[in-house]
Amino acid sequence: MRADTRITQRDALVMLGSTFRFPLEIDDDGSAYLRPTSDTTLEVHVDEEDPLHPLVLTVWHWKGPKEALLARDQLRTLISHKTGWKIIVTE
Repeated sequence: MRADTRITQRDALVMLGSTFRFPLEIDDDGSAYLRPTSDTTLEVHVDEEDPLHPLVLTVWHWKGPKEALLARDQLRTLISHKTGWKIIVTE
């Protein structure tokens, strides 16, 4: 997914984590991500490839791709309603 907001990765992680109470986790390699549920992760990064939607939100689900799509749709609705960001689905 991509969001129409200009915010740093760090600020997005802090804002989403505190707004939705998603725990922040950091891997051994230093990469940070949020954990909305015990089997779902939300990665956040900035990519100027699409200047209208520079914030990239990637959802991973440990059960499989079908569950990841469902989690993506639920998180898209939740995040866009609370933040006011326009979030588009990307593949």
